Amino acid sequence: MSTPALRWFAACHRTVLAAGRQRLLDTILGPVRVADDCDRPPPLSWPPSGVLPGCRHPPFGTLVITTQEPSDEITEPLQSRQALSSGRTGRGAFPVRWLPGHPWIARCQDGPLVMRDGNDVLMAAATDTDAATWASKVLREMLIHGGRSRGFRLCHCAVIGGQRSGLLITGPSGAGKTDLALKLARRLQAGVITVDRGIVGSLGADLAAGTLPFGLNIHRDTLADLGCLDSALVRQYPPQNGKHYLDVPSAQRLVQITMSARARITAVVALQPAGGATRWQRLDTAVATRTLLSADVAGRDPGYQIDWLGMGTGKAAPPLSVTDMITGWVLSYRPDHPLPHAWTAEVAEAVRSQACGR
Repeated sequence: MSTPALRWFAACHRTVLAAGRQRLLDTILGPVRVADDCDRPPPLSWPPSGVLPGCRHPPFGTLVITTQEPSDEITEPLQSRQALSSGRTGRGAFPVRWLPGHPWIARCQDGPLVMRDGNDVLMAAATDTDAATWASKVLREMLIHGGRSRGFRLCHCAVIGGQRSGLLITGPSGAGKTDLALKLARRLQAGVITVDRGIVGSLGADLAAGTLPFGLNIHRDTLADLGCLDSALVRQYPPQNGKHYLDVPSAQRLVQITMSARARITAVVALQPAGGATRWQRLDTAVATRTLLSADVAGRDPGYQIDWLGMGTGKAAPPLSVTDMITGWVLSYRPDHPLPHAWTAEVAEAVRSQACGR
């Protein structure tokens, strides 16, 4: 980063942090501090229970959101031929252009300027209309790629539970992970960490999963089964491909669940299409471990491949390391079928046993 950019970056951080409007988010990597000088604090797609009152230790990273406009000295290089030809197309915050060799200074079309120094990120020239959207995009980059440098992997899975015990649900797209996660969470009074994508890795001797700033994309049939689908919800959250995208507060209120920031993984469920004679079957530790590892999509997901803020190490993260005993089941599942009572009781007992340290 050039010297003028560094000076401006540091000055903005000092000014916004001194104003005192800050939020601390509980993440699997440690607290992330979010501060802003906007007229209204941008809403964040984060579980309310994961907003911390304070923290004794330095945060993992800081996101400062400012309405201040950077000087021409900083923005003009982004109009260069090199920068304009650096755009990438994919999921998330793309297309983005950045200074080649300097992914820590970036801009997406007419969006805010994003700059990074270490694990601290500045989002400048933000407006009320784009601050919330861009804050979520930047936070995802910080967690996915900051986690990548610590051995965390991006996983396609649903996770329920809490900091002492949790259940990770794998299976192909359309298998019913979201449906099962929400129904089990309500049945077991467990928190919901994710129903689609999260980051999974080791915290000491434990395997743990953390949420990412997304809402919940829930199929209309699942909402109907849960007794949550009505005309008001359909009007406010029109369906796309049969699913309704709910932000975190709406998901908690309408689906009657509690969103959580992270969970320790103590058990895993592999979903397979219903139809076999065996409705569920316990997995031995080796198969349960392979099942859990199958949720790892870091090598295939474009959001993991393109590290547009340069938060990762530049090297491929090692695969997930599973050292603890993991309880597991394979479940023949159809969302419109009732959950097997005996299996549900077995899951509840396994999670309770892990939480109680038995």
